[in-house]
Amino acid sequence: MSRLTVIALLSCLAISAHAKPASEPVVAITSDAPVAEQLANVERALRTEAYSEMSVEDKSRVQGALNRIRVKMGSNERVEQLSPLLRTDVFNDQELINTMMTNAREDSRMICRSERPTGSNRPQRVCMTVAQRREAAEDARKMMRDFTPSQSNQR
Repeated sequence: MSRLTVIALLSCLAISAHAKPASEPVVAITSDAPVAEQLANVERALRTEAYSEMSVEDKSRVQGALNRIRVKMGSNERVEQLSPLLRTDVFNDQELINTMMTNAREDSRMICRSERPTGSNRPQRVCMTVAQRREAAEDARKMMRDFTPSQSNQR
């Protein structure tokens, strides 16, 4: 019995050792590194597929916040070098950027499901982003809400 327990434990350890590590971390602006480097990382990340569901309006808001931070930072490298008033403004822009980037990354996450179409036993893999799934659900709700029974009697 103990041999079986040891084998089970070792196999669990082997499986966890080969588990996929967490994907790249969320891009966020913090006070740890120089601000210019972090701003460049955010701009680079905006062009990746991880933020593909971010609307043009949201991207322009993030870009505007990045530009405001650049102007307020001037020649300073770190936020701690700023006056308290400017530091507060930069912090508010950082929070705006972090919030929008986190939401956009979540909306861009791909979810795949195995579905069986009506009349078939063969499953098909259907992949959509979180934002696409939300939009499809909202469209279905709207269609059901706007449906009138008189439409079904017309031939």
